[in-house]
Amino acid sequence: MRLLHTADFHAGRVLRGADRTPEIRDALQEVTGLARTEKVDAVLVAGDLFDTVNPGADAEHAVFEFFLRLKELGIPSVAIAGNHDSANRLASLAGLLGWVGTQLVARPTPNPRDLVRTLTARDGTELVVGALPYLPERRIVQLADVMGADVGAWRQKYRSGMAFFLEQLEKSFRPNAVNTLMFHGTMDGARPSGSERDFQFDLSNAYTVSGQNVPQAAQYVALGHIHKPQQPSESVPAYYPGSLVQLDFGEAGEQKGVMIVEVEPGRPARPHFLELSSGKPLKVVRATPDNLEAKLARVQDFPGHLKVVVDVPGGAPLPGLKDRVLRLAPNALAVEVDKGDAGRESERAKREGLSLPQLFERYYRERKGVDLPETLLSAFEEANRAVVDEHADVEAVGT
Repeated sequence: MRLLHTADFHAGRVLRGADRTPEIRDALQEVTGLARTEKVDAVLVAGDLFDTVNPGADAEHAVFEFFLRLKELGIPSVAIAGNHDSANRLASLAGLLGWVGTQLVARPTPNPRDLVRTLTARDGTELVVGALPYLPERRIVQLADVMGADVGAWRQKYRSGMAFFLEQLEKSFRPNAVNTLMFHGTMDGARPSGSERDFQFDLSNAYTVSGQNVPQAAQYVALGHIHKPQQPSESVPAYYPGSLVQLDFGEAGEQKGVMIVEVEPGRPARPHFLELSSGKPLKVVRATPDNLEAKLARVQDFPGHLKVVVDVPGGAPLPGLKDRVLRLAPNALAVEVDKGDAGRESERAKREGLSLPQLFERYYRERKGVDLPETLLSAFEEANRAVVDEHADVEAVGT
């Protein structure tokens, strides 16, 4: 049996005003082409189909076109929701996607059987997929409690909760089938890409899954969430295929692709990484005010997007810097000033004592050049209160 494992489409991503969806759509078309030429029996999509919970029409078109193309090729697929996806939104589409051969698991339920999908390959071999969508810590505690687990000692221990669910999924494995797991989360040993959004992945905290908790009967573990292609641990057959394109400047220079997995019942999987060519490359150019023109002259023919960082110790003002950069490099999406350690310390001191809404107001004013609209401030304050209330609920459960 041959599988194609992909994840982290992030359809709808906008990078510094540039809509990346056309590039992502091209990448998805390339993936379906590889599914055909590699003669795969099934496709596994490990979450983050979209970049936001309310994707635009173009983003939805790109993703749903991908599943329709797989249908035309006669290739079934299993997909799960990631942390960027709206689980409720995807759940409402699960029935429709099922008509085109895509089995979607958007929300976990107390019944582990609801998280298991089975497919049959062309040669009759069965594929069992224990599919676990993204689960925040609070949701894991609630579900494990309903399912009868003794959560009293680990209500705030994410990895223990994940281990419990993986054990439940293992019970669906069959001796004469290909047995796989798929989940959207962070495994111990995972290396971040340096993405500008990697603040979401605090890899030093408890929100990780230990390789020791992965059932030994799992022949392959299809992961999503981290954008850098990798195997977090050599002792576990678990892989991140990474994102389809370089999504932001933290991923500049990374090769993107998918995993092709050859596997048969009872034998170790043989995965290998297959590169993709779609998507514009990203590049970060560092310069000083004195060598800026020379540095930008070297990247005049760069076919992708640029981020230009100008080192200005102390943060002395540089009037007209952005216009100066764009005149020499029209493909620069971002122009930033690095003030050095002294400048950063000064900025940090100015932020001390400010609330999150005040910090957001300041950030908006600095980036947009205008005051934050009252409606947007109200929405931010409401979202901030919701997060504070959720953390308070979790702490109350643990006391």
